[in-house]
Amino acid sequence: MKDAFHGSARIPHGPYAAHRDLADVTTRPYHGSGPSLRRRGTAHTAPVWIRRASGHCFDRLPRIALDVNVQWGAIPCWSGRARRWAHETVPAAYRLRYNTHVRPVMPNNPVSLKSVVAVAEARASFADHRTGRNCRPTNERIAQLTGLSVRTVQRASTALRLLGVATEVMRGRQRTRAERYASWRVGDRGRGWASVWALHDSRFHRLSPHPEGSLLENQPSVKNSLTTSTRPKAGSSAAPRRTAPSPQALTLANRWICDRHSPPWARRYRTGAPWARLLTTVAEHGWTPRDLNQAITDWIGTGHWIPDAPHKPIGLLGAILAAHGNPAERPSALEEAREAAEFTLTRKRIAAQFAERDAALRARQAARAALSGSGRRAALDIARQAAQRALQRRAEADRLAHEERRTRVDEIRGIPAN
Repeated sequence: MKDAFHGSARIPHGPYAAHRDLADVTTRPYHGSGPSLRRRGTAHTAPVWIRRASGHCFDRLPRIALDVNVQWGAIPCWSGRARRWAHETVPAAYRLRYNTHVRPVMPNNPVSLKSVVAVAEARASFADHRTGRNCRPTNERIAQLTGLSVRTVQRASTALRLLGVATEVMRGRQRTRAERYASWRVGDRGRGWASVWALHDSRFHRLSPHPEGSLLENQPSVKNSLTTSTRPKAGSSAAPRRTAPSPQALTLANRWICDRHSPPWARRYRTGAPWARLLTTVAEHGWTPRDLNQAITDWIGTGHWIPDAPHKPIGLLGAILAAHGNPAERPSALEEAREAAEFTLTRKRIAAQFAERDAALRARQAARAALSGSGRRAALDIARQAAQRALQRRAEADRLAHEERRTRVDEIRGIPAN
């Protein structure tokens, strides 16, 4: 993000400099709020005229406002109006720079063109219709207007800033204590300030690839002086028609782009069509996105280096597939076989645990059934009778012992026996 907004791109010199590097882009310095340039603004109270009673009376009421304290001349304006900026400038910048400048900066926070356009249209409705400046809506307000979540609004706003079609002049912040006191005095119960944005045309302008449109405007075009017809001739010398990629290869390419384990440079193209022609052979042998990612991992493991943003990603993947050799040998086949074996063993272990549980449940049910059977009732009756007989014998023994003690006591006292 710092490289995209700070400083200016190097512009080549010479009459044919545009032909030497078509990718050179002229940029303007970024004058928004950032880590090195934080703007807080100055809050002040001022009276405002409020129309009352159907327009026949005006009341002068105080209000609080925030002055950004920025030189607006350093920030460009939009050339058209809100609709042109939201429906022409923003989509063009999205298609040109999203995959190369926004997606790498926000790898896990994608945002669609539809959401970006919706947020851009909502922000444009709050900006100055002549310049596109002083856009101060809150994220909650934009989410309410667009029907999107606040997080989606934040991602879309970041994408607008990275695309170079909007500048965050001042970041939102909480109000200081003095500002809160001043807000309460004028009847404003707000506790923060929303971010201030400036909506403008794209900061990035591609140089013209033709000398006539760049530096040699007064010289005749070399192409117009050619006498050779550029129309291809029919016959054996004509270029062959390119065949459409196979459905299997196109499906594999799209699945590989959408796989979360694929490298970021795999998603440089929005569809899998550019990759499909390269993946035709491996798709016929049943390769999966996991096989492609495993081949890339094996390539790195053998000592090769892969940059974060390869210059020619299709050529890099072709070199990796060529180094792999036989397309019939899938890179992740052994790993999938091992996982399948572990899965089978796990299923067997779980099945054995369920069998043991069922056996224990059946034994428990049999034991519970045995508790209420005829044999248990007979055993309980026998035990009850034995307990009664033992109680009777104990009572008889106690009675005989008591009579014997009483007779002995009578003998000692000299009382004749009856």
